[in-house]
Amino acid sequence: MEAILWAFVTIGGPILLGAVLLFVIISNRRHHSPEEIARTEAATRELHHQMDAEDKALNGEGPPLRPDTRK
Repeated sequence: MEAILWAFVTIGGPILLGAVLLFVIISNRRHHSPEEIARTEAATRELHHQMDAEDKALNGEGPPLRPDTRK
């Protein structure tokens, strides 16, 4: 009985994992409009800019940080 359980886990586990991954990949691809992609890219560039400014300020290479007042 124990061998059957281990065989099920060994064979069924990877099959189930693959099916879930395939489902997530397919469902994730069809939910992105060009506007969403552009918004994500712009937010990523802004985040990278902020992180670069923080790194430069911490290393003494740039002006001191000021709070973001655009909100």
